[in-house]
Amino acid sequence: MKFCRIILVFAIFFGLGQSLAFSQGQALQSLINGKKAFWEAKFSRALSSLNKVISEQNVKDEYLFEAHLYIGFILVRQNATNSEINASFEKAVRLQPIRELDEMIIPPDLIEQFNKVRNSLVGCLYIESYPPEVNIVGVNADSILFTETTPYTICDLTKNDYQLLISELGYQEEFMPIKLVAGKVDTLMIQLIPILEKGKKKKTLKWVLGGSALVAGSAILYSTVLSGGGDGGTGTGESLPGPPIRPGVQ
Repeated sequence: MKFCRIILVFAIFFGLGQSLAFSQGQALQSLINGKKAFWEAKFSRALSSLNKVISEQNVKDEYLFEAHLYIGFILVRQNATNSEINASFEKAVRLQPIRELDEMIIPPDLIEQFNKVRNSLVGCLYIESYPPEVNIVGVNADSILFTETTPYTICDLTKNDYQLLISELGYQEEFMPIKLVAGKVDTLMIQLIPILEKGKKKKTLKWVLGGSALVAGSAILYSTVLSGGGDGGTGTGESLPGPPIRPGVQ
């Protein structure tokens, strides 16, 4: 009896796996057909195929991203309203905030329209540190989002507030909440405080808030500047044409 139950459970999961694989395959083929029809300027056929991608269950985010992206492209070519175009691009951005478009394939006017929407939703922060190559853990609510070492770039939806846990052997562990700002790229320079031996006086480090990144925490932020000269803490920041490897690099 127990053996039969095991077989039944296996059959159920196998069936689910087969169903998911079929759904992904259908979605991919519809996406390919939709993109092909778009480049042939057969927009009605393209929309029909791309809407099939969206209607499938449990579709990969990358397929959904491209479906919404190309629907946006079609709406641009059909002179739809800005609200319709932006709504489609926004759905794509929310699925994959740091996805960049291929400038060798996509026409400049379509990239420009897409980037306007992304710039209204995504912000970037390039994190450097002294000492270099310290451990940083990104936390959002109760979830660990990433474990990296500096230098590191965060590019994400601005609604996603981060907390950074910064640690390095021989230095005080620090915790810093960060809020990204849409359409801006900032550089954050973190200076950790050494763990002092007994009898030595503790150094006092200052922290400065500058650029467009809203940063709050203990005395670990030594300076916040923009790559290539900074803005003196005016809060203007650098425009965000697309998520960069680091500020100033396209």
